[in-house]
Amino acid sequence: MDCAVIQTAHKLNRDANKHPYDSVRGVFWEGKPLYPNAGFAEKNHIQICVCNPNCIKGYFLPRGIDAAFPNP
Repeated sequence: MDCAVIQTAHKLNRDANKHPYDSVRGVFWEGKPLYPNAGFAEKNHIQICVCNPNCIKGYFLPRGIDAAFPNP
């Protein structure tokens, strides 16, 4: 469903003959509240879609696990 929302945003933008988006961020509120008046739910999440790869300026490689320390 999240992908469909983002794809729809792109389609509406194209249909309006607007400049294509470089990236899109969507906030999705899902699930039951964590506690009364929390403002957070069990499955809230944010999706980020980078459409233009030239917007990615760098990335990192995750480190390996150091066996000398506990792995939580």
